[in-house]
Amino acid sequence: MGGWRCRPGGGTPRREPFPESTPPGLNHLVLTGTLSAKPRQAESPRGTAVTILRLAYPVRDPERPQYLWTWASYEVEVHETLADRSVRDLGVGDPVLAGGQLSERVGRRGVIVADIVHSGAPPPRRFLIGEA
Repeated sequence: MGGWRCRPGGGTPRREPFPESTPPGLNHLVLTGTLSAKPRQAESPRGTAVTILRLAYPVRDPERPQYLWTWASYEVEVHETLADRSVRDLGVGDPVLAGGQLSERVGRRGVIVADIVHSGAPPPRRFLIGEA
């Protein structure tokens, strides 16, 4: 249980400390967007070959969700073996679904280190047990 809690007997609220280690599986992000730049080769912080994808996606106006507010973009880092299978036929403007861990990079915005990359139309919807 997190968030604000009151001390017994009233008093001012206090914040609970963030857990020391994040349980596995909590740091996972799925992003769908359009490839906004040609995939480029790079090197990961560990020195392995990766392909960087820049995905652009629309952001809704928070006050009027039926309207486009702006376009945002994010970088996706794809390991060489996954890139060989999933990225080679991608072109600017193609739709892409990517999922993986959010990772911080020194001196840069974070990137998504991809576990999955799906190009083309989104995969068919999967129904979960208990869904109507």
